[in-house]
Amino acid sequence: MSEPEPETEMETITTHELLERSARAALKLQREDGSFPPGRNGVYDEPETPVRTTSHWLTTLSKVYEITGDEEFAEAANDAADYLLSDEVRPYGYTFHSRNAEGKDKCDGLVGQSGAIRSLARSGAILKRPELTETAASVFSLHPFEDRIGLWERVEITGQKLSFDRTLNHQIFFAGAGSYLADNYPAIDWRVECFLDNLVTNLRIHDNGLVKHFVRPHIQDVLAVVSRAPRRKNLAWNEIVFHYYSRSDDHRFKEVGYHPVVLVGLSALKRNYPNHRVWKHEKLKRAVEYIESGTYSNERAEMDEQYGAMVPALVLARVKNVFCEVSENVIKSLVAEGLATNYNFDSNTLTKDSNDSAYQAAQIRHLVNLPNISVQYPHRNDSH
Repeated sequence: MSEPEPETEMETITTHELLERSARAALKLQREDGSFPPGRNGVYDEPETPVRTTSHWLTTLSKVYEITGDEEFAEAANDAADYLLSDEVRPYGYTFHSRNAEGKDKCDGLVGQSGAIRSLARSGAILKRPELTETAASVFSLHPFEDRIGLWERVEITGQKLSFDRTLNHQIFFAGAGSYLADNYPAIDWRVECFLDNLVTNLRIHDNGLVKHFVRPHIQDVLAVVSRAPRRKNLAWNEIVFHYYSRSDDHRFKEVGYHPVVLVGLSALKRNYPNHRVWKHEKLKRAVEYIESGTYSNERAEMDEQYGAMVPALVLARVKNVFCEVSENVIKSLVAEGLATNYNFDSNTLTKDSNDSAYQAAQIRHLVNLPNISVQYPHRNDSH
């Protein structure tokens, strides 16, 4: 006679408890220099440095220290911060060295900088280390900003200016990182405001509300800013390939994957700039409504690869918590879905069903931006 299957019972856990469990598991992953194992940039499978994973863990560790007061987490957070301040990470004293992919910039565009800037800005006050915030502001301010179109240029780790980052979510995440510095740095505040002022133009959507992957300023503005600096000519490429991108099924699936990524980036900006007029614009409303549609669900199900959000349910929980008037039960349900899909309760890490476990594990940092709510998850009881 075969052994009976273990019974499945429901247990309850809070988001703060989840953060603490993952942070404690992360203590075993942290390396001697304060860094964490690097990821591979998801489906792109590119060699990254530890900058992005360490930045995300710094956010989580400092938050857990704030919650618990446990000095063990403060020590780990300080070690992670020290790594991000090290000469290894900024070998020329300019931007953070975020990737080593052949033929690509080592700064990893704006997205390779935004996580480190954001984590240093947020943890500086918690750890009572003003030099963390000062470094974040310094690196942020290195990036040239064009106020005519409200976009930032990339800066290589050597200090070389590399023109605009054309990827919309990269620009949004960089602006979001700056929003955590804005209260103490008026020049950064002005640039983030200017970015939001131009967002309605730069953000383009399909008829159903799906956000397009690349920025697209008005052509006359593109020609004007390109004429002032030849290095900016890559921005004109958008106009050349715009119609191809609009008709490409492969590109559309990529945009479906990145849609919640765009919105979660915007959620940070909405929290820090709640009264900006952009949030009332019809284009933003349609982009938010798209995630509630059957079209989004169907297109998401048809994707062959996991573009964009590695933990989509947790990302959508953040988005709906900020943009949608939903009950707490909706947020609980999304967090529970994220746990069922991506959380390994044996290791207390977000490493389940992942093609990049080191990077996915660090995505527990999304819970930092949610209220401390209780969620239920299935637990197999082997004692029966």
